[in-house]
Amino acid sequence: MTMADCEWAKPTLQEGDLRFRSLIENATDIIVILDRNGIFRYCSPSAERVLGYCLQDVDGHHASELVHPADIDTVLTVLQAAIAHPKVSQPVIEYRVRHRNGSWRFFEAVATSLLEDPAIQGVVVNCHDITARKQVEEALRTANHQIVNILESIADAFVSLGHDWRFTYLNQRAAQLLQRSPEHILNQSLWDLFPELIGTAFDTECRKALEQQLPTTFEEFYPFLRSWFEVRVFPSTDGLSIFFVDIAERRQSQAELLEMSTALGNAVEGIARLDIHGNYIALNRAYAEALGYEQTEMIGMAWEQTVFPEDRPMMDVAYQQMMLDGKAEVEVRAIRKDGSIFYQEVVLVAAYDWYDQFVGHHCFTRDITERKSAEAALRQQAERERLMAGLARLSAGIAHRIRQSLDLEAILNTTTSEVRQFLDADRVVIYRCECDRDRTVMAESVKSGYPSILELSIPDESFEQCHPLYRKGQNVVIDDSSQLQDFPAFQDFLAQRQVRAFLEVPILHGDDLWGTLVAHQCSEPRHWEAYEIGLLEQLAIQVAIAIQQSELYHQVQRLNTNLEIQVQERTTQLQQAVHYEATLKRITDSVRDSLDEDQILQNAVKELALGLDVDGCDAGIYDLQQQTSTIRYEYIRTDLPPSKGKLIRMQDYPDLYSQILQTDYFQFCRTHLSQIRPLDRQHTALVCPIVDDQGVMGDLWLFKVAQDAFNDQEIRLVQQVANQCAIAIRQARLYQATQAQVIALEELNQLKDDFLSTVSHELRTPMSNMKMAIHMLRNMSSPERQKQYLDILQTECVREIELINDLLDLQRLEAASYSLVPTVLDIHKIVTILTEPFRSRTCDRQQSLVVELPPNLTPIRTDQPTLERILAELLNNACKYTPPGSEIFFEVEQTENGLNQTGKTVFIVKNQAEIPALELPRIFDKFYRVPNGDRWKQGGTGLGLALVKRLVTELGGVIQVDSANGWTTFTVTLPHLS
Repeated sequence: MTMADCEWAKPTLQEGDLRFRSLIENATDIIVILDRNGIFRYCSPSAERVLGYCLQDVDGHHASELVHPADIDTVLTVLQAAIAHPKVSQPVIEYRVRHRNGSWRFFEAVATSLLEDPAIQGVVVNCHDITARKQVEEALRTANHQIVNILESIADAFVSLGHDWRFTYLNQRAAQLLQRSPEHILNQSLWDLFPELIGTAFDTECRKALEQQLPTTFEEFYPFLRSWFEVRVFPSTDGLSIFFVDIAERRQSQAELLEMSTALGNAVEGIARLDIHGNYIALNRAYAEALGYEQTEMIGMAWEQTVFPEDRPMMDVAYQQMMLDGKAEVEVRAIRKDGSIFYQEVVLVAAYDWYDQFVGHHCFTRDITERKSAEAALRQQAERERLMAGLARLSAGIAHRIRQSLDLEAILNTTTSEVRQFLDADRVVIYRCECDRDRTVMAESVKSGYPSILELSIPDESFEQCHPLYRKGQNVVIDDSSQLQDFPAFQDFLAQRQVRAFLEVPILHGDDLWGTLVAHQCSEPRHWEAYEIGLLEQLAIQVAIAIQQSELYHQVQRLNTNLEIQVQERTTQLQQAVHYEATLKRITDSVRDSLDEDQILQNAVKELALGLDVDGCDAGIYDLQQQTSTIRYEYIRTDLPPSKGKLIRMQDYPDLYSQILQTDYFQFCRTHLSQIRPLDRQHTALVCPIVDDQGVMGDLWLFKVAQDAFNDQEIRLVQQVANQCAIAIRQARLYQATQAQVIALEELNQLKDDFLSTVSHELRTPMSNMKMAIHMLRNMSSPERQKQYLDILQTECVREIELINDLLDLQRLEAASYSLVPTVLDIHKIVTILTEPFRSRTCDRQQSLVVELPPNLTPIRTDQPTLERILAELLNNACKYTPPGSEIFFEVEQTENGLNQTGKTVFIVKNQAEIPALELPRIFDKFYRVPNGDRWKQGGTGLGLALVKRLVTELGGVIQVDSANGWTTFTVTLPHLS
């Protein structure tokens, strides 16, 4: 080839390359190139339209990241097979791919390995979106399942036959009737399984129904089934649907009735007798009920009152035929009493007397409304299928021409011409909406005899009412323009163009209104069918695609000019991303390798400041209870003033911290930040919260010069570092908490050992005394000494029992199984009874017991046994530790709440004995006794005050003790229990 030939071929090659690029970028299928490891190397622009992903989103990612987990093995198997067999297209597979919005879409794909092709070097996968088809298939399966459920639930037997007379379905009732299993019958020929049906009415009627495509019903006796059946045959495009109704009992009844009356033998449902004037003289209940009357109401009524006026001439013709042949059949519409209309099959049979004189006729009727509806539905379905087939051919043809051409004018003219012919409309036009919202006719096809409006410019006010609908992608459908009195401008415009009916659908270019596709009927008003509206909607979409193709063709040139710049920018972004990933990895490694919170966070702010090349970075740690933030970590690279260690009150900066506490990041520009960080010049600050699943733990602040804002990549890196900081803080705090728990458990274990040791000692001491007393009793013969040791034994038994009971009560209190029964108590009565035993004891010990009760005490609602036990234990302790000649005071006080009602009751026990200050904090400990305090050698379990404190807490109260100046005071404050 000469240089001249090369120069001549170069434009052709460039044109071919542009055409190829345009086809690839505008194809509806997605073309993907994977390397041998399944990593994305290319995807066509249609991926963004179909799935929302552009090349930048998937480049470098493995294909399995977008494939449904259940389909990954299938995809990988086909990928390996394609690699093993280069340049051989693999079988088509179906799988699911995740859309950018999180939904799953179905695709079918073919993979071909072109790894050896130097221009491709990968596995090419052609992916076609079949989500809509899958949804249709699922809907069909659901519909079929519903139909099967209906057929299985009916009492009639049902079978379906194909055109080859083979069984395609039968319900369980049919299987029972035919006495064979469905597996034995399905896909078998009817005539092979039941040859005895050949030549019967079943054979004749079924073939006639299939040939004429009309349903039929007949009755026939089948010897091999030993019964009569009513057979209803419904033909369809797939074959025959047949219902078998067992009418053996009905036939027997008919035979019996036939002997009684030949007229009754012709009955369908309703039966009536009319005289020679056409008036009812007798009828059965079914006849009257079908018409909504009582039987007595219809006696004497003329038959014309029960027949739709337009069908009365048909009844007259049938009546004349009956007079000639003795019998006639006709189908007419009947009128019920309430005015509703239904279809009836009517049989007229002439009636004669014994002298063969005509005396009237019998009328037999049956409601055939359902059959008529089914017949109408079948006719409508057939017509709909015919129209839809033509619609599909037209739509496909126009769509094909749109894809084959970039000449927008030719596409618009072809569309208007073919649509007008298909719809048989008088005019079809395409409007273009200009920038000033006026509209221009871009293409037109008009029937001869009507004026052309091509290139006509129409002011916007004529379509003012339609614009909101167009913007929403809605249609304007007008069956009769004379009904538009509320829109005079629009009505005048239509009248000037002789438009009687009007159908308009918008052509949307993205979210913008490009124009509209309009059909006019000028000769007369017209009702626009749904399929006609659907046709224009589909074609409007195709026209929009053609417009987009044309515009894309012109945009390609501009895009090529910017492509190299974009590649350079992308390279820079990738390098920056690699740098950021390295920074994040270093921080992540430090989190993984250490539990030192200070070291990790200091390293994080340093890496961020250096990695993002900012003026400074700091990290604050929050105390949400105190609503404060402390700047604990900081790294500064320029002349920013340091702020490490500063305590910031969140209420001083509500606009900042309200956003942070909502886990929002933000950036802003300020000259100074008051006490947070005074700045000499304006800076941009990025604030990112440190958050985990338990809330906001702190924040990261980054500062750079005011002219530079933080971009998305930088913000993502800061957010990722903040996540790592949250993990580090949580790990460190969990580690510290674990260590604290270990120490606490060790202390608890020591306390348990001490408690067990003390309990063992306290339980063993009475037992030792009891053992000694028993031993002495055995060796003593003196009654006085025996009594002495029996008293010791009795005392130690009581002490042992009291100790065990106190331990059990404490255990119940700690286990929250101590039951309370609140009652209303008279304080005067309770205190009087409670203090009576202590008066004699204090008198014997030369102590003075003073009880002070105000006269106006309000009854208290609490648990009586618990209250008495608390007060008795406190009085008992007072008697035990008070020396002779000293006083014991018992007082009761009450406080009021804001409603002048009793709020709390305070019991005060004060005795003239002082507890050492060092011993005072331990008096509520279990088994603790004040050294040398039991002046009367009264003894005890050592659990009294510990039990009192727990009982007071159980009643919702508090106990306080003060000891000074020779006096000890116990104060118990109790609320009212609900």
